[in-house]
Amino acid sequence: MCGPDPAWFATLLGGAKKHGETNFTLDAPVPYTVVDKADPIMKDMSNFTVYDEAFFLMTWATNPAIHVLATAEMAPTRTAGDHKGEVVPQMWTYEHTLPGGQPARAFVWMQGHTYANFANYQIQRTLLRGIAWAAKKTVDDLVDYVPPARPAGRGGPTARVQ
Repeated sequence: MCGPDPAWFATLLGGAKKHGETNFTLDAPVPYTVVDKADPIMKDMSNFTVYDEAFFLMTWATNPAIHVLATAEMAPTRTAGDHKGEVVPQMWTYEHTLPGGQPARAFVWMQGHTYANFANYQIQRTLLRGIAWAAKKTVDDLVDYVPPARPAGRGGPTARVQ
């Protein structure tokens, strides 16, 4: 999401931010508002708040534009400055065509700086759905995935090192 050329990076992910620019909140509440409750990625997702970084001052792709899934209001932190209260997309999908004509997809969740947020049931399921969607799979493929049983003695949790 962050690099020296956000306009170029936005052509891949739909949005990007400039490296070295103060364009984030720090260890602050990030209150999500689900914008598209009908999108299959957002199944069972409700509005909620996590504590993390949120980003503003984004460079957005325009043709095509992103499809916003959730936004957040910027917290009144020292680093937010005049951007406090601004509502900015924090989760989206982006479908575009790569040079050469190949279709491409990106699913973006801008948080994840705080490890504890990955324990949130809604986030876990939404991330799995977003990853499956970007891979052009059925969105619940990873949510419903059950790994095959491993035969005894073939590694895995029952294997013993001698």
